[in-house]
Amino acid sequence: MRNLDISNRIVDLNKLINYGFKKVNNSYIYEKTLSNDEFEVIAIYNNDAFSSKVIDIDLHEEYLLVDVATPIGRYAAEIKIEYEEILDDIIDKCFREVRFKSFQTNQLIDYVGDKYSSDLEFLWKKFPNYAICRNNLNNKWYLVLCTLEKSKLGIDEEGKIEVVIVKYPNNKIKDVVDNALIFEGYHMNKNHWISIPLDNRLSNEELFSYIDISYDLVNTKSH
Repeated sequence: MRNLDISNRIVDLNKLINYGFKKVNNSYIYEKTLSNDEFEVIAIYNNDAFSSKVIDIDLHEEYLLVDVATPIGRYAAEIKIEYEEILDDIIDKCFREVRFKSFQTNQLIDYVGDKYSSDLEFLWKKFPNYAICRNNLNNKWYLVLCTLEKSKLGIDEEGKIEVVIVKYPNNKIKDVVDNALIFEGYHMNKNHWISIPLDNRLSNEELFSYIDISYDLVNTKSH
């Protein structure tokens, strides 16, 4: 049995089901016969743990050579390669990489995924903790997620903070920017964008309302 490292990822249970996993009690189980029809991959997700194994179908035994790190024969190597391609595909399609640690940030990511089918796009190699989401109707950005030094927002504290930057009606920005819960748009046009720290001081209900406003605003030709 191989225990897979998913410590930096969050599972999407709906994607597991769509991929072909079956829910059995509290576990999600996936079974797939390899191309040679002699071996079967079994992958199991349970309580934040992800494990897998290869079974010899005729012998009804676990095939342990796929977990050997040292060089092995060609036959076993081909099985191991196919096995690991399957595991990589599952992780890529069903487990979201976690680059943001804040609980509220990840709630926001779930919200835009569920409501707008938005996926994070990481556009800058030099800034791996910067991501954007696009409005599906016109492909325009409606939010930016980033991790900043607090001083970048004018907060007189050391350390970093996760922030979402969203569009807001330019004639109302002065009414909401208080430099406590809401700040001017960082690295964006301050006449159209605001920055919101994701530290749970603003409720999810309020936070999500700003997300919805931003999504709708990028539909208009004037913004």
